Amino acid sequence: MLSPVGMPNGRELHPMIDLLLTGGTVVTVDTDRRVLLDGAVAIDTGRIVAVGPAAEIGRQYQAEKRIDCRGKAVLPGLVDAHGHGGHSLIKTIGADTPTFWMRIVTPVYFNFTTPEYWYADGLVSALERLKFGVTCGVSVMGSMPRADDPRIGGNHARAYAEVGVREVVCVGPNGPPWPHPVSTWDSGSRERRLVSFDEVMAGTEAVLDQWHRGAEDRIRVFVTPFTIITSLDPSNPTAADAATTLTDHDRLQSRRVRELAARYQTRIHTDAFAGMVRLAAKDEWALLGPDVHIQHLRGISLQEVEILAETGTHATHAASSNQVSGRCPVPELMHAGVNVAITTDGTSPKVTFDLFQAIRRAQTVQQLMARDMFLLPPGKLLEMITIDAAKALGWEDEIGSLEVGKKADVTVVNLRQPHLTPDIMVVHRLVYEAVGNDVETVIVDGEILMEDRQVLSVDEGGALDLGQQESQKLIERAGLQRHVHEPGWGQVRLERDEPVVLPE
Repeated sequence: MLSPVGMPNGRELHPMIDLLLTGGTVVTVDTDRRVLLDGAVAIDTGRIVAVGPAAEIGRQYQAEKRIDCRGKAVLPGLVDAHGHGGHSLIKTIGADTPTFWMRIVTPVYFNFTTPEYWYADGLVSALERLKFGVTCGVSVMGSMPRADDPRIGGNHARAYAEVGVREVVCVGPNGPPWPHPVSTWDSGSRERRLVSFDEVMAGTEAVLDQWHRGAEDRIRVFVTPFTIITSLDPSNPTAADAATTLTDHDRLQSRRVRELAARYQTRIHTDAFAGMVRLAAKDEWALLGPDVHIQHLRGISLQEVEILAETGTHATHAASSNQVSGRCPVPELMHAGVNVAITTDGTSPKVTFDLFQAIRRAQTVQQLMARDMFLLPPGKLLEMITIDAAKALGWEDEIGSLEVGKKADVTVVNLRQPHLTPDIMVVHRLVYEAVGNDVETVIVDGEILMEDRQVLSVDEGGALDLGQQESQKLIERAGLQRHVHEPGWGQVRLERDEPVVLPE
């Protein structure tokens, strides 16, 4: 709470607050999109109490702690609206055989991971996001969500809660067939079993029950089916003449997901590709609407763009080379009124949680495919990883911009570096030149989690050691050594002459 500081003669001086960031270039992303060249952000009890010129804010408040932000940009905490849990400890494995990558990692997640693995992955994942200025990140538990064992989502959430970064834990039904094979290692050796759709939904509910709005609302749990339509190709566009009929299980999944999300007053996250949106619109329980955000949307038609706009569904997009097999029509979605956020889809097999790099990839891919070099200007790109991403999560009332009353989630970027000099056009410089490693200080809920690149909330070295140990154990359990490849010294093009052996 603000407390007045008095002078001896009884006159009130200034309210005492917890933290004052002063002297930086404050990029508010507020309603007026103000950029304050010598600005300040005042923080008390976890919330922003003032944003304005440094001289004015300095006259109004005293602070327990002041951070001099001269030569720095002060931004809203970045929001990554789609990424994956589990990936952080399996980075690059299988990256040279992209045709088989999903068929390598998915069985690994379902059959060779332990609860300890998911906790260690959560620590490393949260730390990577923290050090890149991401204060809120979505984590789908695996390549397709694994929810049969509530310890998976629970341990990941526990790790994020300890680091202090916000996490949306995404658990829900994986794709068919049902029942689905899984394995546990509680006895020290592999124990195989089959789980039903009902068991997976019960596991999803258990994570919701334990963690939704946990850690003082830094953790939220979304119900996350692998895709909105279970009967179509889960990773690629389906032609209109093949995407014609909903199956009984398509309808069952939609209804059960809708009912569970309503019971816990939470939201829905999922994937979709061409054909799925049009087919889903035929379902009375369709996983479309303002409480849903959908990743990928590659190859969707203009009709499907219109459906997303009419239903108020949010879209999220991560650019990569797979756009050649079906483009996500980002400009068309935005022109139709769909809220679109850019995500990392991190961290495997070839990308990090660096949102600065993600927005540059998105701009480049969209401009080249549309042959329009004016698409997605830097201001819009920054919105797409702050306020637009917060809207996709239904969290824009609390995060995504620097405004009075909002949660104090702040990212401070060091501009006093050769690649970020001169001090002009700060939004352009951040979008076109900055990388995650330029982030210097990160605040979540008014708590300083990292200052001067030093993590304050957990033992970073210990967490990385644990991550290394659990990754090595996984490689040994799953026989992943065969997917740890040489880098292709002296080769112009990688050639693979041996068949890929997949985990079982």
